[in-house]
Amino acid sequence: MAAYLVKPVDGRQVERALRLAVSRHGEFEAMRNEVGRLQEALETRRLVERAKGVLMDRSGLSEGDAFRRIQRRARDTNRTMADVARQLIDAPEILP
Repeated sequence: MAAYLVKPVDGRQVERALRLAVSRHGEFEAMRNEVGRLQEALETRRLVERAKGVLMDRSGLSEGDAFRRIQRRARDTNRTMADVARQLIDAPEILP
């Protein structure tokens, strides 16, 4: 609920209430989009962290070196880091 009207209602009150409702709807949509973007970023971060762990265990790399290897693979193959991380988690042999 964004607003309420008290009887007797006149046109200006209705117009203000409608403007407020439209404005609030836009704010909620913007927040919903931001939450989606942040959830996607968090999921990417989790995937990259898991993939770094795989590389660190398998190849004895430092955390920074593992990150750079994932980053370089993403750049060289024109894919996202999340895609490279997923592939690495599923098939660790892809990165020597």
